Amino acid sequence: MAKTKEKLDVEQFVSSFKKKQFAPLYLFCGEESYLIEEVIDALIEYAVDPSMKEFNFDLIHGNETDGKKIVSLASSYPMMADRRVVIVKDFDRVSGKEVLESYAEKPSATTILVLVTLSADYRKKPYGTLKKLGVIHESRAFYDNEAIPWLESKVRKIKRTIDPAASQLLHSFVGNNLRELSNEIEKLVIAIGDQEKISIADVEKVVGVSREFSTFQLCDKIGEKNMAKALEIAERMLNSGESAVGMIAAMTNHFIRLWKLQDAVRQRKSEQEMLQYVYFNPVALKSSLLQVRNFRSDELENVFILLSEADLSAKSSGDAKIIMTKTIAEIISGTIYHQEEAAVT
Repeated sequence: MAKTKEKLDVEQFVSSFKKKQFAPLYLFCGEESYLIEEVIDALIEYAVDPSMKEFNFDLIHGNETDGKKIVSLASSYPMMADRRVVIVKDFDRVSGKEVLESYAEKPSATTILVLVTLSADYRKKPYGTLKKLGVIHESRAFYDNEAIPWLESKVRKIKRTIDPAASQLLHSFVGNNLRELSNEIEKLVIAIGDQEKISIADVEKVVGVSREFSTFQLCDKIGEKNMAKALEIAERMLNSGESAVGMIAAMTNHFIRLWKLQDAVRQRKSEQEMLQYVYFNPVALKSSLLQVRNFRSDELENVFILLSEADLSAKSSGDAKIIMTKTIAEIISGTIYHQEEAAVT
């Protein structure tokens, strides 16, 4: 049963595992390793008898094994248990993996074999056969509009709540890396003690302690056309070790949202429709609606040209401070656009 590249539904797998519904062969691949590890942890919890784990569970890494050894382990019978579990991480690094082709066609009924890899080329053996006969899940990284609901859900699971503005700020500090978000949530819970709700102040104190400014704040100041503050934030971020490439990527995402929001305004969508259309949270929507007024549609198109040029320059090892200063100044002032407009007229 093959699946297209999508978010990994951890709860769906956990629900099956609780019911003792297991497939003999799983292949997990993709960028979001945190969710894959959650699924594997649940599989171990519900499929392996703790008292016999030493005999019926194997965790091996691709650079330490080969295809024949994996087949040998998977073909072994469990000891005093219904099943055994074999997990292979970094499967792409396994030598001689082609021998799993025949195993996949007739896997052991008493073994759960789990293969984990960053990517899979289904034109090559044994991936093509695994795709046809195994349970395959290609897990993509989360988008911005998915990461914030995920972190809010994570907070609810530990019987806490988080202010919407605080979740936005936490995301702006950390990004879409679920492992890092989870780590920061743990730090926050420890820091607030018995306090039920996580506030902006908590996030600023615990998460932002080593980061005076975030890309979230930088993008807002650019959108507000606050030249002095935007340049100050950019310089301080670069001085603290932030990557110009990362900052430009965040700015690009921000202006994509503003462009979508501008389109939503033209279509006279309600604020609730805008939230679904642009993937803002209510707090960010209010400030973004104000920022949209600062740019005409043709100016927004010009912004994407400027950011594309800045990205190329930054990746070509150009001077980060010069690139960022020039780009921010041109976005806010519209210098390049107006010069081109004047040339045409």
